[in-house]
Amino acid sequence: MGALVRAFGLIAAGTLCVGLTAGCGDDDGSGAPAATDSTSSAATESETPEPSPSVEKPSETPVPASWPACGETWVAGADLPKPYEGCAKGGTAVPADAQHCSMGAVLVTYGDRFWAVPGHVISEADGPLQKDPDFRQARATCTA
Repeated sequence: MGALVRAFGLIAAGTLCVGLTAGCGDDDGSGAPAATDSTSSAATESETPEPSPSVEKPSETPVPASWPACGETWVAGADLPKPYEGCAKGGTAVPADAQHCSMGAVLVTYGDRFWAVPGHVISEADGPLQKDPDFRQARATCTA
């Protein structure tokens, strides 16, 4: 867990340095705000929301040849490959369930049991992710 928190800290520091050197403002140098699309896509009451995809629900997309098997990838103590786009389970694609963190990192979960930042050690929960104190700390650090 300490390695994951250190990884978030290093990523946050790097993001801060990049942000400070990037400056502010628009790209055309005019100082005027960029034009935005003025049309609204407000939902109506007759529309039904799309259900969010399940963490374990495989997609109908063919598995890219470069994607590893989920069972071989998601092993506690191993490093999650970087970059990580997803894995194959039973011949179907399981896209990465990723949460973009405030400091620029990505926190990826799998099967309501595993989590990791790509390129770092995979952690395993003792039960459901949402109830695991180590995962909750990692998620809080990610969204801070």
